[in-house]
Amino acid sequence: MKLNDNFKTVPNKENPNRSEIQHIFLTFSKALEENDVSSIRNYFTSDAEAIFSNLGQFKGADAIVTGLTQSIPEIDIVRYKITNSYIAVSGELAQQSAYLMGVLANDTGESELDNFQFGGHFTNTYIHTTEGWKISELRFELDWYQGNQDFVFNWDLDAGRGGWRQKINAPAILSELDAPWRVFPNSDEQGTDKEQIAETYIRYAWALDQADFDLLTTTFTEDAKADMSPFGPMDGQREIVSLLKLLRIGQPYMQHAATNFHVNVTGDTATMDIYRVVPFAPTRETIDAPIFGARYESRLRRENGVWKFEWLHYIPGWTYGVESM
Repeated sequence: MKLNDNFKTVPNKENPNRSEIQHIFLTFSKALEENDVSSIRNYFTSDAEAIFSNLGQFKGADAIVTGLTQSIPEIDIVRYKITNSYIAVSGELAQQSAYLMGVLANDTGESELDNFQFGGHFTNTYIHTTEGWKISELRFELDWYQGNQDFVFNWDLDAGRGGWRQKINAPAILSELDAPWRVFPNSDEQGTDKEQIAETYIRYAWALDQADFDLLTTTFTEDAKADMSPFGPMDGQREIVSLLKLLRIGQPYMQHAATNFHVNVTGDTATMDIYRVVPFAPTRETIDAPIFGARYESRLRRENGVWKFEWLHYIPGWTYGVESM
């Protein structure tokens, strides 16, 4: 499984709680990829709750394990990529957001794999117990999917279709109530400058993808400039956010998954290159390849302790084999 390179699972003495929580979630994701969720039963509180837009609601650790174990049929290849993870800690509680991109495939002997691809986002609540951090609530929203739907015959794919319609279920996640920046805006633990800078993009992507425009304004300086398709050059926080709002309102979903951040810090300014992860038709040779569909060039400035973009340039085009920082 490919993981977000900016969030290591090794112990971090400066952020021990975030490090432990990230390890739990990545271990959970790996177990989900291998259809072995029972192996991490103890990472959930006994009364934990899981809400999946595509699978339904499970109450209690046993029900969660049973429901997830039965969610994917026997297939040749499963790959999950976790990106855009952010964790906020407040005392004995913590809140996490993260993106998941998945590929389910059978090898038919042809070059291209018979596959189903999907993407979605999580918000997870953790509580610190005498046995360490445990998941007390897990929420997942399916954002998009494509390919052979026979792989997921028991999923509710209608839940991932945007827009209002009769008898629609409310989304599993509401950014204004569930995003970690909302739940715990002043986290007990802060990352290094490089991590905080990478987290600026994660906050930007989440706010745009979840149509949380108030949160989106926190990612740009007032005098920011940007150059992003389809708009071209944009000048000032107001114009940038206003135009991005128009873009987002016209789309049923967005997922700006990214990894391999390249950050250089000089005092209260920084530059960062960001590589966007997008789905592509996988083959046996490319399914695990580091392939990116676009990149960003950016400059950031620290204002009152918060890193914000003062320049953001979106550059579409395929990139292969970029190493992370």
